[in-house]
Amino acid sequence: MSALAVVLIVVAIVGLVVVAMAVQSLISTLRSLRETVDDLRRQTLPAIAELRATVAQANGELARVDNLLDTAEEVGARVEATSRLTWLVLRNPLVKLASASVASDKVARKLSRVDDVTDADVVSPLALPKGRDADRTGRARRRSRGSAARRDRRAG
Repeated sequence: MSALAVVLIVVAIVGLVVVAMAVQSLISTLRSLRETVDDLRRQTLPAIAELRATVAQANGELARVDNLLDTAEEVGARVEATSRLTWLVLRNPLVKLASASVASDKVARKLSRVDDVTDADVVSPLALPKGRDADRTGRARRRSRGSAARRDRRAG
């Protein structure tokens, strides 16, 4: 055997030892990785189960809120319709009531002013003229004045 063959055998044995050590390190790392994955699985599975339960509960609550919103919209629509109908029914009587209120307020003011008037403020009515001019009211007098003025114009 030549020296070259001995060197190659030694190099091969050293290479096999290095590869064996690398494989041993790889196996050790894979075991550690397996333990870590198992540990992670043990910790995450309950958390995932809790998460699923929480999501299911949240979906139930969302469905409940959706129902509440639908109900609130229905109630709002009914209130609006009732309000509109009430306004249509009560508008005319309310307007009449308001006008009656204003009218009664005006009458009350007039009556309070009449009550405040004293006897000294009251003026007695004028007496109608007696005699020849008693029959001639304002319109008849105006007619007669107009005729006399026309006669004067024709003559002049």
